[in-house]
Amino acid sequence: MLEGFNKIGCDAINVGHYEMLNGLSYLKNISQKTDIPFISANLKDPSTNELIFEPYIILERGDLRIGVAGVTNQLPDTSKSMLADDYIESANHYAELLSKEVDIIVMLVNADRGSQGDLVANMPDVDFIVASGSVNMSRANSPQKKDGPYLYSCGKQGKYLLSLDVNLKDDDKPFIDVTAQEKKIRSINKRFEKLQKKDPDKTLDEIYSEQENILNLINRYRDDLKVAEEAIDAAVNTIQFQTIPLNNKVKDDQELLTFVNESVKKCNALDPKKSSNATTAKKKPRASARSHHGHEH
Repeated sequence: MLEGFNKIGCDAINVGHYEMLNGLSYLKNISQKTDIPFISANLKDPSTNELIFEPYIILERGDLRIGVAGVTNQLPDTSKSMLADDYIESANHYAELLSKEVDIIVMLVNADRGSQGDLVANMPDVDFIVASGSVNMSRANSPQKKDGPYLYSCGKQGKYLLSLDVNLKDDDKPFIDVTAQEKKIRSINKRFEKLQKKDPDKTLDEIYSEQENILNLINRYRDDLKVAEEAIDAAVNTIQFQTIPLNNKVKDDQELLTFVNESVKKCNALDPKKSSNATTAKKKPRASARSHHGHEH
C-alpha cells in the first residue's frame, strides 16, 4: 500500500484505523520507509504522552499557504500501544494555531459514519474537512453549510478521485461552492436545447405559445437560471467540486499490475484459507492500486 502511495504521490497521510491495526512499532517502521509525512494531531505514545507524529504540515501553493492537519476517532479497541486524545478538541486546537500561519486550513478526519454528521458544527475554524472511514461519498449536489466549513467524504475504495479547485481572491470573504449552481446551469441549458429542437428558427415562447404548461415550465427554468448565474457572479472566493470515476479505457500499467499481483499473493499467503488457492489480479487492477489514494485523501 505504501509503495502505491509513493507511486501516486501524496502530500501527507493521515494516520487512521487501518494504519494502526498492526501496532505502534509497525506503524513507526513503515512511516520511515517513505518521504511522505505521516501526520496525526491526536495519537500519542502512552510511554511518553507525546504525539507520535507531527500534527500538521504547511504546503505552499503559489502565494497560498495551506495548513493540513489530521485526526481520528478510530483507535482500534485492541490497541494498547497508542492513546488518542479527543479528536474534536485536538482538531480545534491545531486549527487555532494554524489560523495564524496559513490562508486555508484543511482537516483530514478519519471517523466513523455516525460522527461525520457533526464535524462541520464541531470544527468551525476549519475551511475544508476531508473525511474517511465511511462509504459515503460527496456529490456535486451534496448539501453544504453556508460559509463552511465544507465537508467532503472520499467514499469507498478510491473508485472516484475527488477534486477541489479553490480560488481565493479576498481573505475577508467567505468561500462559495459554485458547483451546484454550475450543474444547474448546464442542466437547464440542456433542457432548453431539447425544447428548441422542435423548431430552431423560432423562440421558445413562439414555439410553445399555445401550451401554457410548457411556457410556465420554461419561465421557471429562466428564473432558476437567473438565480444560479447571480450566485456565481456574486461569489468572490469560489470552490468547484467534482468526482472523477476510474476509467476502464485507461490501459493497464504493467509495472503497477505486477505490484498488485504480488500484493495479492502476499495477502493470500497470510490467510490460511486462501494460501492454497492464491488468486491473481487480471482485470481492472487500477481500483486496487489507486484505492488507497481515495481512502487516505
